[in-house]
Amino acid sequence: MFQHLRGKLFAFMLLVSLGPMLLIGIAGFTAQQEEMSEGAEQALQDQSGRLSDEVGRYLQERMQDVEYLSQNPILRMGSTGAEASGTELETFLETHDMYEDVYLAYTSGIILTDVHSGFRGENLRDRPWFSDITSGEAVISRMYYSDLREEPVMVMAAPLYDAGGQWTRIIIPAFDIESFHREMTGFLERESGAWETDSVLMNESGEVIIHEDMDQVLRDNYLEQRNIEQAVEDDALVRANGDVHAFTSVDSFPGFDHNWYISVSAAEEEMFAPLDALLRDYLLIALLVLLGVIPAVFWLSSRLTVPVHQLMEKAAALAAGREPVPAFKGTYAEITQLNETFDSMANEIKDREELHRRSTLVLESTDNGVFSFEAASGSITLWNRRCRSMFGLDKPDTIADIAAASPAFRTLLPSLSFSAGSTEREMKLEEDGSVRTFTVSTTPLDGAEKEEWLVLFFDMTDKRNMEQEMVRSEKLKVIAQMAAGFAHEVRNPLTTIRGFIQLAHEKQEPIGEAYYSLVMEEIDRVNKIIHELLQTADPDPDTEVTVIDVNRVLHDVMALQEMQLRSRSISWVQDLDPQVPQVFADEGKLKQALINLIQNAVEAMPAGGELTIRTFPKEEAAAVEIEDTGIGMDEDTMDKLGTPFFTKKETGTGLGLTVSYGLVEEMQGRMVVASRPEEGTCFQMMLPAYDPAG
Repeated sequence: MFQHLRGKLFAFMLLVSLGPMLLIGIAGFTAQQEEMSEGAEQALQDQSGRLSDEVGRYLQERMQDVEYLSQNPILRMGSTGAEASGTELETFLETHDMYEDVYLAYTSGIILTDVHSGFRGENLRDRPWFSDITSGEAVISRMYYSDLREEPVMVMAAPLYDAGGQWTRIIIPAFDIESFHREMTGFLERESGAWETDSVLMNESGEVIIHEDMDQVLRDNYLEQRNIEQAVEDDALVRANGDVHAFTSVDSFPGFDHNWYISVSAAEEEMFAPLDALLRDYLLIALLVLLGVIPAVFWLSSRLTVPVHQLMEKAAALAAGREPVPAFKGTYAEITQLNETFDSMANEIKDREELHRRSTLVLESTDNGVFSFEAASGSITLWNRRCRSMFGLDKPDTIADIAAASPAFRTLLPSLSFSAGSTEREMKLEEDGSVRTFTVSTTPLDGAEKEEWLVLFFDMTDKRNMEQEMVRSEKLKVIAQMAAGFAHEVRNPLTTIRGFIQLAHEKQEPIGEAYYSLVMEEIDRVNKIIHELLQTADPDPDTEVTVIDVNRVLHDVMALQEMQLRSRSISWVQDLDPQVPQVFADEGKLKQALINLIQNAVEAMPAGGELTIRTFPKEEAAAVEIEDTGIGMDEDTMDKLGTPFFTKKETGTGLGLTVSYGLVEEMQGRMVVASRPEEGTCFQMMLPAYDPAG
């Protein structure tokens, strides 16, 4: 046992009784450490809880404000005009300076009036909180970025009921975000504990709602910034990146059901500074004990220096590239083992040098440009053969030298990131008389002594040339599709004109005045379609948009289809609601879309059937339904509706519905289809109602 160094040191420590003293010291320090740690953590958690209570109280007070405002008898009257309502809203704002504005809106979401913003007529229906107000109770929205105000906003909304209990309007106070921020940060600053803390109000995903730095609101994620990976829970305590975070949820109440959390964090080092002082006291005692044993250790170390000096000589020989000194002579087992470990390490260093030499050969042989540099100084640490060819530099000293020699790289350099992970950009560079395209990638080098970045240049010239050829091919295909679509559009008017001529021939009489004007309109439409085909290269074609009576257009279209319907034994019903609103659109395009849909319905009833045309107002839009009793469609067919060239008809082009969908979309409308096999199909077209106010 005493042949080993460990045995000799163990025996010596027993002589001076260092072992028992060390155990006593560790036990005492551990007990006090646990007690002090629990106290510090509880204090941080209590501070977070108090802040949560303050925020909850503040939000409940604001909810009482909006509920009080919703009881205003003038605002509750559905007949109250914008001017009288505005006066009441101004009075509310004068006594409640924490609100930036108050909006009074119809139940449809359209703003009737406000005080400062001037958003009258704007529609709030698509706001994330609007669906909650339909429950009939006041609500507080989450903090979100408003594209209308172009800033973060948080609003409260409450329904207004008239004397008969009818929901008539919505009152919407909007927080003054700066005032709300001052109030909330005031809570956070007042709750300062024994240490310097950082407090934040956030949602369950970590998105910052309130912080002393307003630039972080809705832009930064508290959890991601602090590398907190676990889900936030109430009364949770989390350690991350040297900080301790205490989380407490803000209690929900009627109208506020968001998962908001208060986080109070403090530097772990500062929180547990008393523990450091305690540790220093214990270390001081240990040092005093150590001073008592130094003479004995010094005597023992003198016997250990001889083999250590031998190892030092071997290390110097290895560093200088000389052969090792004569065979090592150890005095005890530990130093002999250390010598064997040293020899193993020396062999590993030689292997690494060989690997480095091979890696250098690979980098020199690759067709990709590769260089690396130190982030702090910009000094070039690696510069391969392809880089020398690309930039015409043997080996620059710094990355600034590369930028000075290459305008293309100088232009690209500001867009490359050398601070946050890998980036990838593209640049063009002249090499050997031709312009080549490179993808430039930056990656941090892990494991380097200093911060270094690796820059790779991948030659993408051949790939980009191939992509350009593919784009040209795709353009030709699109042009062919457009030509086929225009041909399909011309065929429908010609079919109608032919029907009228055939009808006149069968009756042996001239075309009537009413039919004559329709024939002329169809001829004009053919001419217009041909004109559009010739003008396809025009980036801004003319459109003839007017106020249109949808029922009148349907009457004209059905007059054109009457001959075809009779010849196919198809009966038809027109259920046209006189209350359907007018639309603002191109009448020719609307007719074309309707004719395509009716033609599809006719072709879906080869053995005859019934065609029903309906119009009715729906959601501030004019709705048109075209329903047949034909063969219907399965789900697979419905999923592919509108796909160019998709058809199940033997003589179809697959472009009719594609064109119709496109025309309806141009008129800011949309189409919905419902169908069942062997039962029929119903297409519903919805076009925005014309608003004379613009």
